[in-house]
Amino acid sequence: MADPARSHLEPLDSRESRKRKREAWLIVFLAILFVVLTVAEFRLTELSNTLPFVNSIFFFGLLNVNIIILVALVWLVFRNIGKLFLERRRRVLGARLKTKLVIAFLGLSIIPTLMLFVISATYINSSFDKWFSLKIQNTLQASLEITRTYYRNTEQTAMHFAEHIGNGIARRLSRLAIYDPLSFTGDAPAWISSHISAQRELLALDAVEFYRDPLEERLLAGRASQEIPGIYPRLALDLLERAFAGEKVPVIQHVGTGDLIRCLAPVRAGGIGPVIGVVVVSAYIPVSLVNKVDEIRDVFNDYKDTNPLKYPMKTTYLVILIMITLVIIFVAIWIGLYIARELTVPVERLVQSARAVGAGNLDVSVSVSGHDEISVLVASFNKMTRDLRENRERLTQASGDLERRRLQLEAVLTNVGAGVIAIDSAGRITTYNPAAGKILQVSPSDAISKHYSEVLKDESAPIGEIVGRAFAAPLGPLRKDSFTSEVAQVTLKIGGLVRTVSAVATPLRETDAHWGVVAVIDDITHLIKGQREMAWREVARRIAHEIKNPLTPIKLSAQRLQRRLGHYRGTEGDLLQECTDTIIKHTDELKEMVNEFSNFARLPEASPALHDLNAALAEVLALYQQAHPAIQFKPAFESKLPRFEFDREQIKRVAINLLENAVAALSSAPAGKARSVTIVTHYNDQLQIAVLEVADNGPGMSDEVKARVFEPYFSTKAEGTGLGLAIAKRIINDHDGFIRVHSAPGEGTRFLIELPASARDGSLGKR
Repeated sequence: MADPARSHLEPLDSRESRKRKREAWLIVFLAILFVVLTVAEFRLTELSNTLPFVNSIFFFGLLNVNIIILVALVWLVFRNIGKLFLERRRRVLGARLKTKLVIAFLGLSIIPTLMLFVISATYINSSFDKWFSLKIQNTLQASLEITRTYYRNTEQTAMHFAEHIGNGIARRLSRLAIYDPLSFTGDAPAWISSHISAQRELLALDAVEFYRDPLEERLLAGRASQEIPGIYPRLALDLLERAFAGEKVPVIQHVGTGDLIRCLAPVRAGGIGPVIGVVVVSAYIPVSLVNKVDEIRDVFNDYKDTNPLKYPMKTTYLVILIMITLVIIFVAIWIGLYIARELTVPVERLVQSARAVGAGNLDVSVSVSGHDEISVLVASFNKMTRDLRENRERLTQASGDLERRRLQLEAVLTNVGAGVIAIDSAGRITTYNPAAGKILQVSPSDAISKHYSEVLKDESAPIGEIVGRAFAAPLGPLRKDSFTSEVAQVTLKIGGLVRTVSAVATPLRETDAHWGVVAVIDDITHLIKGQREMAWREVARRIAHEIKNPLTPIKLSAQRLQRRLGHYRGTEGDLLQECTDTIIKHTDELKEMVNEFSNFARLPEASPALHDLNAALAEVLALYQQAHPAIQFKPAFESKLPRFEFDREQIKRVAINLLENAVAALSSAPAGKARSVTIVTHYNDQLQIAVLEVADNGPGMSDEVKARVFEPYFSTKAEGTGLGLAIAKRIINDHDGFIRVHSAPGEGTRFLIELPASARDGSLGKR
């Protein structure tokens, strides 16, 4: 999304910079075109030596193009001046300063520029008149003729010496008695090398060569100095073949930085016979002389070619001079505008950026270049906006961090099992997690922002008292160990449930002021029940151990008394029989109770196997239907319940305990009321859980009884041991299941059991 402040600066920055760039590219293009055309005018003679009429036409074309470029530059100059006066009329910021600077630069540049133009035009006219005079032409032509004569004389001299040396070689060969000129074969005699060396030194030649054959190695005698190169290249084969054909061949080669004049003269046997060799004499023209000759030749050719273009060239030079003058004026105006823009544009940008910052946009920056006072001011402004932006970003980041931490804390408080309540110094609740709402039965929306005394009342009053004591704690010296907490374990009856809650209230403070209180409450009902169950198991184990041992001797002693004294008749005999029967009967009852204790303290390990739950329950139900015909048993077994692994005997014992409790509860039902027990099974396919429900329509349970129904040795029956449901709960726990009770006075009781029905590994009961 576009930034409003940056779009506000767009008319000044982007549009102006684009116009400046277009003008700059146009000036660069015209300047390059001007340079190219000027170079083309100077090189025209070399391009078209034989077409003077075409040269004239081309010159006129270039002249017209230069005039077009001149008009373009004049237009650019007057366009900038007109733009400047238009800005002044519109009262654009900085227009007056721009006008003053442009006039100052124009005044400083136009006077010397006009003086330079007048002097240069006068010099061009006089120079062209002198350059194209007849006297200069004759002088250049005579100089060129002198150079040609010098090269021609050097060539003739070299050819003469080549013939002279060749004749000497031919005469020497003819004087040798053993030599036949017509059979001159094999390598050249050794004396020829000495001969050409001696002749080179005698005649002061640069180099002398002798070729026996165009394809064979040559004999070379040459001198080397700083001016003469030490290597004389071998002559081309076509030149040697012409010389061996009897032709005198002169050639000029460019070697190193100078010219080498080489003359090839054939050597004939006897002076008039066949050619038996070639003598080559070389004369070196040093670089200084060669350059002078080339300069004279080039100057003469340039003068001869440019003479027809005297007036077009003069006009071109004048146009170039006028263009340079206009370019100087244009540059002066451009520099004035540039300096004015460098002064006014940053100020205008600062004003607009300051307005944007005032509107709340800190993402503005003014471009700066240079090291003057305005640049320092712009840099300071940019630093200020950057610091403000960074501070805002840090604040935003800190706010985001705080928000993330708050969300993390909320997530922790939402998922923690303990209830957390934070209260500020005014007593208002600021934090109240769902666990606290579940324990106290007050939703967070009804507790947040309220005084803790309005929420922690009635059933929750003990928690409010703990918080109040934390608020009333005296303020002592602030130390690490000075934060004392109010800790208490209270029993709450909320929503029909009796809960044992551990509450901790800790004051939050700094120096001599309270910040508030944090209260943590945890439902430890199940923990207390587990501890109580463990304690009762230990008690049961010890009772079973201490009582079971003397029961057997007591029973045996009573039976022995009956056998030994059974012949007594009368009152004493009846009394003895009654006492011994009572001892034996109560001994059996004590043994049965001890067995119950022993079973509760140490149940046998479960032996899971693949069984049908419905079939196991049907066996137990059949027994109770026969034993209690006055009670209507209503089975509702789900046929799709799969077979799964469980300990058949232990689950049947659980069913027996539940049915026993149901039958006992129905025995106290009012007369005439239909008594029924419902046994239901069903299967949760998604969770893979088998569910067993045993419900009766008896008198139900109170909340106090329901809270302790699974505790060991707790029973509402006069003759009960209070271990049946405790054993049932432990069996279900060993099967990784759950057992719950739902009951209310006058509404009957319903036990709900959930057992995992997925594939098992046979590890039940191994804890």
